[in-house]
Amino acid sequence: MRPVSRKLTADPTRRDFLRLSTAGAVLAGMGGLAACESAVEQQASDKTDSGRNRPRPGGELIVAQPQDIVPNAVRNQAAQDASWRRSIFDTLIGIERKSGEIQPWLATEWETSDGGKVTTLTVRDDVTFHSGRPFTADDVRFTLEFMRDEQPAWSFQWLLERATSIDVPDKTTVKIAFDQPINNLFDALALMIIVDKETAPNLLAAEASNDIIGTGPFAWGEYHQGESLTLRRNDRYWQDDQPFLDTIRIRIIPRPEALMSALRSGQVHLGTNISPLNTTQVKNDDRFEITAYETYSAGVYLGGNVKSEPLDDKRVRQAINYAIDRQRINDDLYLGQAKVTALPWSSASDANNLELARHYERDLNKAKDLLAAAGAEGATVVLETNAQFSKVAEIVEFNLEEAGVKPQLRVLSADQQEDRFQNRTFEGLWIGVHGYNALSPVDLIYSALPYKTQQNLFNFESAEYTQLAEATLTANSDQDKRTAYDAVSEFLLDQAFCCDLVQGASTVVSSGVSGWDYTVWDDLMLHRAGLE
Repeated sequence: MRPVSRKLTADPTRRDFLRLSTAGAVLAGMGGLAACESAVEQQASDKTDSGRNRPRPGGELIVAQPQDIVPNAVRNQAAQDASWRRSIFDTLIGIERKSGEIQPWLATEWETSDGGKVTTLTVRDDVTFHSGRPFTADDVRFTLEFMRDEQPAWSFQWLLERATSIDVPDKTTVKIAFDQPINNLFDALALMIIVDKETAPNLLAAEASNDIIGTGPFAWGEYHQGESLTLRRNDRYWQDDQPFLDTIRIRIIPRPEALMSALRSGQVHLGTNISPLNTTQVKNDDRFEITAYETYSAGVYLGGNVKSEPLDDKRVRQAINYAIDRQRINDDLYLGQAKVTALPWSSASDANNLELARHYERDLNKAKDLLAAAGAEGATVVLETNAQFSKVAEIVEFNLEEAGVKPQLRVLSADQQEDRFQNRTFEGLWIGVHGYNALSPVDLIYSALPYKTQQNLFNFESAEYTQLAEATLTANSDQDKRTAYDAVSEFLLDQAFCCDLVQGASTVVSSGVSGWDYTVWDDLMLHRAGLE
């Protein structure tokens, strides 16, 4: 492969890179450590130079989050694992958040051929796993096959099932072939963690194992369920002089007021998944920095089991969406910082259509008319959620009562929620949160549980939906993509088996720590983080 500059234009977009790669162009790193310093790292460095103290080497960083970690969900975009996922594991590539530029990580070069059907990757030859075993291209092949074959399913499993071959010509080369061009392969490669073939099955277990091994800057230490996870510096890490920290301790603090108290008292350096309401406690305190992720990848949605009455009638589902006061949810619970939308795409997505996003602006009269036409006036509907979105559910409950529906609000435990997810047995409506909306729209249609074309959370099936989704996967020109995305959006709004309410940004509150950053998938990057 002939190396070329990573910067193809003054302000390259992700679309530019994928278009060029399908034409057979080489997108390559420049070799050495400098080539693997992604834009994510550069932004972290910029933070350090913005007037805050530079991090000092050593010490223990204490992170707090409201949810316990879930090791068997770490392969996917899971908020509860975003704090440690990229500390234990590396990925093949990164994607710069603003430009969409593809960045080298464990893969240093890549190219596509055969009309975009074959992707060839060159990987580093100086990387070892935490166990000391050398990393090679065969580990990439194993990871691809592991992600394709094992359960619980990886969110891009569907994509790898379309691969016709995965070949390893030598220790640093991997070739992935498909029977047709795939326009979101690099999204999958940016999410896919490289796993250790000797211990990978431990990631599938319901309970955490001490043998969780990757190539990342930190190694697994001790885990106490519901309390904490400790990570220890990987002295073999392939990036020289990194990481800076000796250890990272992740504390589980479910109650928001307790988490904020730990931050204010200095017991915690960095708190994740903080609600905008709680950030007001430190807004005017110079000791703290509030960072709202620009990905807006937390889509709060309302879906309904289409096999339960009266939700088996799409007019009822439409009426419910017309009844909801999305703007109030944003104003009261997100302090106006979220994006109001009925569509699942982020505001930066190629699929976002502002006119369609406003389709379900609140209209009580239209909601009542639709309920009357469906014979569902006064119908009882179960409304379920978890503790995190109970306040959102209270607003929705009130709105439904205004429209003439009788909601029964239930706040589920973690076990109850997991049972509903695994068996798709919601009794009626469900309020939750999805990701997969920041990159290719294809990611969400095939990978986000509420919206998947097959086996989604709400038992919605449609041959038309499957066909519309396929068109988004194979579209190449900008016009074809625009047409395909709008067709999916219009279908989702019409069927209304699941519609977004607002899209919020994950928010971090930090004090006394710098050099940290986050990926386009919202994973914390802590290899350059340090205490001030």
